[in-house]
This record gives sequence, C-alpha cells and structure tokens, in this order.
Amino acid sequence: MAFTERACRPALLSLLLALGLSACATPQPAQQAASEVAEADTPEAPEVEPSYPSQSLSEDMLLRFLVGDIALQRGNTQLASQAWAELAQKSSDARVAKRATEVAIAAGQLNQALDACARWIDAAPQSPEARQIMVSLLIRANRLDDARPHLQALLSMQPKEVAPFLLQLHRLWDKQTDRKAALKLTQELAAGYDGLPEAHFALAVAYANADLKASSLTELDRVDVLRPAWEPSLLYRAQLLEDQPDAQRAFLEKAVRAAPKSAELQNALARSYAEAKRYPEAAAAYDKAQELAPGDLESLVGAGLIAIEQRQFDKANALLSAAVAKAPRQTRNLHYYLGVVAEEQQRWPDAVRWYEGAEGELKSMADRHLVRVYAKLGRVADAQALIAKMPVDSADARAEKAQTEAQLWREAKDYARAYSVLTDALKASPDTPELLYDRSLIADLMNDLGRAEADLRRYIELKPGNAMGLNALGYTLANRSTRLDEAQGYLEQAITLEPENPVIIDSLGWLRYRQGRLAEARELLQKAHAKLPDPEIAAHLAEVLWQLGRKDEARKVSTAAQQLDPRNDVLRETVQRLGMQP
Repeated sequence: MAFTERACRPALLSLLLALGLSACATPQPAQQAASEVAEADTPEAPEVEPSYPSQSLSEDMLLRFLVGDIALQRGNTQLASQAWAELAQKSSDARVAKRATEVAIAAGQLNQALDACARWIDAAPQSPEARQIMVSLLIRANRLDDARPHLQALLSMQPKEVAPFLLQLHRLWDKQTDRKAALKLTQELAAGYDGLPEAHFALAVAYANADLKASSLTELDRVDVLRPAWEPSLLYRAQLLEDQPDAQRAFLEKAVRAAPKSAELQNALARSYAEAKRYPEAAAAYDKAQELAPGDLESLVGAGLIAIEQRQFDKANALLSAAVAKAPRQTRNLHYYLGVVAEEQQRWPDAVRWYEGAEGELKSMADRHLVRVYAKLGRVADAQALIAKMPVDSADARAEKAQTEAQLWREAKDYARAYSVLTDALKASPDTPELLYDRSLIADLMNDLGRAEADLRRYIELKPGNAMGLNALGYTLANRSTRLDEAQGYLEQAITLEPENPVIIDSLGWLRYRQGRLAEARELLQKAHAKLPDPEIAAHLAEVLWQLGRKDEARKVSTAAQQLDPRNDVLRETVQRLGMQP
C-alpha cells in the first residue's frame, strides 16, 4: 500500500532526492514532519564561506575554461566534463570543483563526478551541498560504506535535521541498493540516537527491507514506547500486515481509535475495507478523512471510486471532478472513471470528452468505452476510425480489437455482424476464452440457445471453476430453456465460489422465479439489487414483486431503474409486457 505524503520534505533530504535518487519502492511509510529532538536548542552550524585561493589564470587554464563552456553550449557534455575535470585537478578552488561536479553529473560521468566532488569537499569541508551531492553519488555507485562519513558530517553540521532525516532515510535507496548494506548504514547512523523514535523507525524500515520482519516489529515496539499512537509508526505497522488483510483491518480499526485525528489512518482503513469489498464502510472512512483534512486528494479519489462501485454516480462525479480540479496533472487517470460516470448517467458529450482525454494505462480501456458511446450517438464512422487505430501486435491485442468491434455492432443491434466479427477472430485464435464468452452473449441476443450454450461450455472447459462462466451458462439455461435443474447445478457452483457477487445472486433469484419459488426469488433479488442497482436486476425484481401482487413496489423499483437507464432492453420489455406504467 502506498501512503500519501502531505508534509514538506526536510531540507537535508530534499536535495539528496532531487539529485536523482528514487524512493525505496517498498516499504514506504507516510511522510510526517518530525517533532522536536533532543538537541533542538543546539544552533545550526552555518555554512562557512571557503577562503578561495589566490591563483593566477594561466593560458592553459583559460583555454580549458573556454573548451568546457563552448562544449557545453554545443551539447558535447562528455568533452565539457573532461575539460572541467582537468581544470579541477589543476585548481584548488572550490568553485571550479563544484562546476566540474555539476558538468560531470549532467554528462553521466559518475567517476569524474566523484573525483570532482571529493576535490570540492577538500576545498570546502564545511559545505553541506558538497556533502549532499557526494552522498547521492556514492549511493548511486552502491558505495554505502563510503557514504557514511559524509552523512555523519552532515548530521553534525545540521543537528535539527537528524530526526526528520532518519524518519525518511529509506527514501534514499533505489531498487538496486544492497539492502543489507543499507541496514548496516542505518544502524551506524542511528547509533547514539536511542531516545529518538525516528531512529527506531529508520531501523524498522531497514530491517523490513532486509526481510527481517521480527526485528522490524521489535523496533516499532520501541517507537510505541517513545511516542505512543504516532502516525508513521501505526501506518508502517499496518503495511507490514498487508499479507494478512483481516489482521491488518483489525489493527487499523484499533489505530484510528488511538489516533482519531489522523486522516492518513482513515484513508488506510478505507483502502482495507475497499479491498474486502466492504464499500459502505470504506465510504464512511473516506468521508471521515475528508472531515479531518478537507480537500485531501486520496480521500477524494477513493470516495469517488467507491461511489462508482455503489452506483452513486452524482456523488462520484462531484468527488472525482473536485480531485481533477485540485490536482489536474496528478489525476489524468481519473478521466477514464469520469467517463464511466458520464456514460452511466447518459451524459454522452461529457463521456466523449472524458474518454478522449484519457491517458496512460487506462487509455485502451477508455477507447473501448468510447467506441460504445460513439455507437450510442450514431457516430459509427468515428467508432470505426478509432477501432482501426487499435494495435494488433499480439494475440491479446487482436482479440481485444475484435471484442471492441463486436461491441460496436451489438450497440447498433446488428447482432449478425457482431457474431461474424467474433467468429473471424476465433478462426485466427481458436479457443480464446474471452472471444467465446462474448460470442455466447451475442448468440443469446439472437435467441440462439444452441450456439450460446456451446460457446459457454467450451469456455468452462478452458477456464474450469470460473464463477462468471458457470453463472453465464446457468442463467442462459434458466432464462432460455426448461432445463432448470441443470441450470441450478451451474448456479450453485457459481454462488459457492463467489457468494456475495450480486450478478450471481440475481441469476439464482431469477432461477427461483422460473421454478415458481417466488418468496425465495424476492429475497435473493432484493439482496442483489441492494448490492448492485442494475436495471436488469431491477427488471427481475419488479417482475417477481408484480407476480406476488406487490404492484406498487414493483412500479417503484422499475421507475427508479428507468431513471438510471431508460433504454435498457430487458427493463423496457418487462415494463411493457406487464403493463407497469402508472
């Protein structure tokens, strides 16, 4: 799990990170401004302006200066780096060494940068900037032992930075860093700061990164003694429980009681609920995070996505739109989800705008939805042009393109053409499960039970134990045939695999209706509808209520569903057939 970082980075660490060191991928605790430290009253050591040597500018040095600068202007960074490296060797001036270091870094010449930076430190040993750059270079070279004296010197020069630096020390390591070496360095840097919770926190992260979880937890226990209910420690302990979701959730529930003003902990608890599909509780936790930190980006986004799951589209639109307005560059992936919301609300122009603006890994999904929206708007040529641009560089890409084109013709109600597209794709890639599943749906729409059943049976052979495949076959048999006992066998297998899936609960409820077991059907369909107020589920529930004589309830359910999707074919057919219109 990722943690949102809201506080500003302390000065010492920020420059080191800016020099190209990426944060440790795992684990990464939330950033928190450190509180006062034992040496808070100790004055910071001011950076001493070096005493620059008196040195004549020879013709040779002048020539090298010119060569270095002209090479830089012309983009020849390697020549520039070499010229400045030679200047640094011939001069004891800290300014020359600094410039040589900067040019070598820009040129990607790590060894030259290390040599020049060492000369810079020799000329200006009290320069924090020189030490910071040296640390970044040594870590990049995986020379952590050599970095230690420079880090210790920095901490001596800036005692107020000790606590915040230790809190975020793990952010210096990248994916190539030797974890055992990082642990050793952390132990050396934390020595002498036993009374600082940040020191024990740094050790906890280092131990966990070195796969020493028990030692990590021991250090967190020490943190809890020194600073009870400290947010970074609570969040990190929860992260260490990510492979035990139930235990993690129980810990977070306890943690939010211990630290009730922590928006970060509320967000973490909300994520845990969301992963368990406990959406109402997740929504409540995100709402609490918003109360504690109005405008917090993570809770805005999280609550918005949960609202989509609960089909609360007005709420989702408001929350996700607020997130995009707050941080447009960070939320480009939300364009896809805002497109989904607009599509569900049948705001077709808005759906087009959001889907067309989607970027990154969700772009292909947005394009598939956009084809469907174009089809609903009658923009078939635009949909075909978009499909033509889709990649076909792999079997998966070709299958996805065929599925998208079939979706176009399905929306246009040209079922024969949709079936043909999928059939052609299956000739090129026989037994592709996704293509078989989609073709079975088209065959069902064509009232061709034989072909729908054949494709679904083959799908189940290819993906045995797949709940959705079992559900699709069971529902098709229940809806299109009198083989209800056979349908029951498939649906009972599916519900055993996914007992809380509203789609499967709906299928089982519809089977009970077809079996004449109306009371059971109503109970199941009400449960499914409460979990997922989908128009087709609503149509099934309304029909059962109607047959039970509860006609006012049936009209209420169907009317609400029509407001969500007045064009849904199953719902419209049900309302017209039964005469549910008031």
